[in-house]
Amino acid sequence: MRRVSRITALLAIAAAAGCTLDNALVGGRCADGFVQSNQECVPESSAPAPSGSTTPTAVTDATPPLDAGSDAPDTTPLPDASTPDTSVPDSSAPDAEEPDSSTPDTGAPDAPLVCEAPLVACRGQCLSVESDGQNCGACGKICPSNICVAGVCQGATPGDVVVIGHDFAQAWLGSAQAKVLLNAMTIPTTDPIRVLSYEDGASPLAVAQVRALVTYGIHGRGVQIVRAPDASALTSPTLSTYYDVVLVHDGAGLTPAALGASWATSLGTFTQKGGVVVALDGASSDMPSLLTASGLVSVASHAPLAEGTHLEVSAPADVVGAQVLSPYAAIGVTVGFGGVSAPDLTVVVREKTDAGDGTPVVVHRTVR
Repeated sequence: MRRVSRITALLAIAAAAGCTLDNALVGGRCADGFVQSNQECVPESSAPAPSGSTTPTAVTDATPPLDAGSDAPDTTPLPDASTPDTSVPDSSAPDAEEPDSSTPDTGAPDAPLVCEAPLVACRGQCLSVESDGQNCGACGKICPSNICVAGVCQGATPGDVVVIGHDFAQAWLGSAQAKVLLNAMTIPTTDPIRVLSYEDGASPLAVAQVRALVTYGIHGRGVQIVRAPDASALTSPTLSTYYDVVLVHDGAGLTPAALGASWATSLGTFTQKGGVVVALDGASSDMPSLLTASGLVSVASHAPLAEGTHLEVSAPADVVGAQVLSPYAAIGVTVGFGGVSAPDLTVVVREKTDAGDGTPVVVHRTVR
């Protein structure tokens, strides 16, 4: 009887506080999430704010939450007119990332320099080559006497004749065989190097490979290769005015001796004025007869060497042998020369023998 009275009293207290068994605990305290208001247990969200408090602003999906720390008020003072604004970059300091608006970069390559005759494009300038001893008749053509008159060097001007016993159809860029060719082709100091190429009767594959080696192997200077339309192109007395190198490919036809004789005067003049003649012998024609009849170099005979024959650079100080790996193995067809003679002749590469007197394969003559 006493226990029933106690329970009845507790229910009366809960009812007096406005709470129910669902939201109140024993002792008349509201459950979690509820607060007492006006003698009732009501949800916290619907309870009136306490006196002196502020109601927080709800965050909706349309207003993303602020980043940590960004909800603090901005205490940065506004700039004072009397105080320089240090937040603005100083215009006196160079800005490495800001392009110069006066010269917009279009990304297009610079247009080639065009000069009006008699000026020629030379190292980015239009220069006269009429009287400049360092650019006589062509850009970069140096007169040993440093005297240039009407585009022609005065005094002695050594020329060169290089005979190479290699067929270049199988040679590759970077090989010692290619290096010999490039050394010979770059004897002139001109830029670009102007080449007259005689290709009649030559193997198209060998000609194409030589052109590729020269085009891609010479760095820092340009190369202009002009194919001679016929044999008469090499009989001109003014070859040195327009060309720096006369390149004769192997394949002289049925009358190499007659061909060489027809070139004797013009090639003699060409080399005496500083021109370079490069003759390639791949054993497919009678190149010895052509060379002998031209008066450039006397060659009695030639004979093929076995592929892979070891060759040695016997004159590494010569311009044609400079930086050529020694020994190196012959690639493709290689010939050795017999009975080679001429003034100021140097055997640059020869067949490697224990005695050091192997058959010449590359010879270089300086014409004085």
